[in-house]
Amino acid sequence: MNKMKKVIDFYNETTAEEKCYLLMLMSKDIMIPIRKEDGIHCLGLDEDAPVCLNGTAFQINTEELYENVRDSKLYKKLKDESDKNKR
Repeated sequence: MNKMKKVIDFYNETTAEEKCYLLMLMSKDIMIPIRKEDGIHCLGLDEDAPVCLNGTAFQINTEELYENVRDSKLYKKLKDESDKNKR
């Protein structure tokens, strides 16, 4: 019971931004099952923006959400420039 109290205290004492940050830290361990025509697909979260605040709600972004954006030439150019700046 003591461990669950810590979780409840954390939930009650943190801001939405802090909870969002925790979800981002956990994003590699989260998957979302999606039903498609050929069965169930388990999607990971988006690498660049796995979770964000959308008003008062937490928006969970799957790896497929921005696929068409990542395929664009502009995205690839901006990503390359960003990677160069990180070095």
